[in-house]
Amino acid sequence: MNSKLMMLLIFLLTTLSVHAKDLAFEALWNKVSEEGLVLKSSAEAVEAAKINSSRAENHWYPNIYATGSAYFTNDPGANMFSLLSQRSITQSDFNPDSLNHPDAKLLTKGGLGLNLPLYEGGMKSSLSKASRLQLNSKQNEDSANLIKFYSEFAKNYFLLQSLMIQDNDYKKINNTLELIISNYKVGNKGNMIGHSGLLGLKSLKNRLLVLKGENTVKTEAYKKALSLLSHEEFVPKYYETEILYSNLQAYLSSAQLDYEETSTIKALEANALAANEIVDVEKSKNLPRIGLFAESSVFNGDRKMALAHTAGLYLNWNLFSGNDIGSSTQAIHNANAAKYYAQALSQKEKIEFISMKGSEEVLMKTLETLEDSQKMLNEQIKITRDLFQNGMINALQFVEVLSRHVDLLVSKFEVENKLIEIKATRINLSKLKPAILK
Repeated sequence: MNSKLMMLLIFLLTTLSVHAKDLAFEALWNKVSEEGLVLKSSAEAVEAAKINSSRAENHWYPNIYATGSAYFTNDPGANMFSLLSQRSITQSDFNPDSLNHPDAKLLTKGGLGLNLPLYEGGMKSSLSKASRLQLNSKQNEDSANLIKFYSEFAKNYFLLQSLMIQDNDYKKINNTLELIISNYKVGNKGNMIGHSGLLGLKSLKNRLLVLKGENTVKTEAYKKALSLLSHEEFVPKYYETEILYSNLQAYLSSAQLDYEETSTIKALEANALAANEIVDVEKSKNLPRIGLFAESSVFNGDRKMALAHTAGLYLNWNLFSGNDIGSSTQAIHNANAAKYYAQALSQKEKIEFISMKGSEEVLMKTLETLEDSQKMLNEQIKITRDLFQNGMINALQFVEVLSRHVDLLVSKFEVENKLIEIKATRINLSKLKPAILK
């Protein structure tokens, strides 16, 4: 195979590995996102806010109502006015004895009315604007919840994969130790160097046992978390390191270079604007309300049924209410508090964004260095093992090389785990969504 064809093949394989989709990850995310209680709650909150906003838009619609009553009474006043409502008063009804001592009667009354507001001091208009802003806030909260839920899910998923890689690397070293301990006679106490080497091998084996035990606890925790989210037992898939890094780049990386307000901040800003509309609502309590009203009624008594109609213009003006004193000032303070909180959190996010961006770059370079060191150490272990088997070095020298390898692995996996956590945080602090969420 010529060199050009080889380079083309390498390029194609690299391209496919970088852009290949992790179908297991995507399938699990689709299931988790469908079953996610946080996402369901957020979606319900948005639907409720939509209905609330739609209802508030209808504040200029007339209020149409119906009334009805049926009752027995021998009250003199009710009896007299019932005759008037029936339009059937006669001269004989003014007899003092019949006026003072009427018989009990069954009276019924029904009505159909309309109230059409013309001016409400701006209260309902301000409430309508506030409801639209609250809807916008809920929609941004929903977007923020989705990103937060996804980043936490992806973080747990890839931390689990990282732990599995760690466990596999520890297992390889442990197998090497067990092979040496079982096949080589290095435990003779008369041979101080050999005996010291044996103690070193056993000590390193115990250290690996502790590290593997810690990994097992963390692995089970992540598996249980993902099983609960997906509502079925989660069986993780093992990845090689290169595939893990490719997945991190594809599913847990942000391409955003500069800070822009996140959905969380936009939700808070919309809430602050809504709170500002409530200031106008409180001020409107001191303004008049004007509207049209009309009502048609039917009255039925022991004589006849009669209809009546009423229509007109009304004015309501609350001239004084002790409970409303200071309400607009309180609303102003609430609006300012909401505005300053949104600004403060935006500042905090910006600082974190810059910090996390820098930390991610440093960790990436550190991880590249550690990966390169691991490759060299792997090669060194092969050479050292051959030298040990040929008797050219003792077990103590071999243990030193293996111990350095374990130290490097511990450092590498700490950096790797911190990188995954920072990548998840950066997703939360970014305006751009991962492609899988679009």
